Amino acid sequence: MDSSIVTRFARSRRPGVFLDFDGTLSEIVEVPWKARPVAGARELLESLGERFTVAAVVSGRSARQLLEWLGPDIEVWGVHGAERTQGGEVLLSDRAEPYSELMARVRSEARRRLDELAVDGALLEDKGVVLNLHYRTALDRGRAERELLALAEELSDEYGLVLARGRLTIELRPPVEFSKQDVICERATAEDLDAIMFIGDDIVDLPAFDALDELARDGSFTVRVAVRSDESPPELLERADLVVEGPLGVVELLDHLVSVAE
Repeated sequence: MDSSIVTRFARSRRPGVFLDFDGTLSEIVEVPWKARPVAGARELLESLGERFTVAAVVSGRSARQLLEWLGPDIEVWGVHGAERTQGGEVLLSDRAEPYSELMARVRSEARRRLDELAVDGALLEDKGVVLNLHYRTALDRGRAERELLALAEELSDEYGLVLARGRLTIELRPPVEFSKQDVICERATAEDLDAIMFIGDDIVDLPAFDALDELARDGSFTVRVAVRSDESPPELLERADLVVEGPLGVVELLDHLVSVAE
């Protein structure tokens, strides 16, 4: 770990650290909703929240799950920014709210068609205004990927949705923009951050790196951190300023940040 970068960041005037959850604060698990933060992560995030201007989790997971696992004292943005927590409550963004009814219809239809496909091990994850079709636990991942992708494309065309790929998952979103990039840029501007760090492990975290590139062009000090695993996309590792080894490496980095900030 390059301690000079970490030290410079932690001693900035108004630093903000943003983190993904799966594969970053938690180990990757076969069943998505069985993930939990690794030991020490929650306490370190609370400590950073007391010392830094911003310490926030920005994840594709539902804010309700993250609130349950991380508690009300940690700033959470779920479903790529469609949801956020505030005072122990989950709030839906103004941009996502108009699509609640549409996504409820899609959810019902997706469940029906998935039952008809009978793909062993395929899972449907309901995130409110976003749906995820997972095939990590499928007995035949190749077949499951083909079947679920075809289903997602059908639903996307029929309902005017946005289709996105993740790590062994296919996501269906309403036709409105919400992303980690938007959350980070908006929070950095609102809080006048002069140093911004993002920590992530997957291809869906690249927009967060894009946000840091944009903020760096405006004069902010930025640190892009990639979390290495067997599934890390090469482009994420190549663009990173720092690379840590798995969620335990993230905990080590957060502990270092707290120590330097003190």
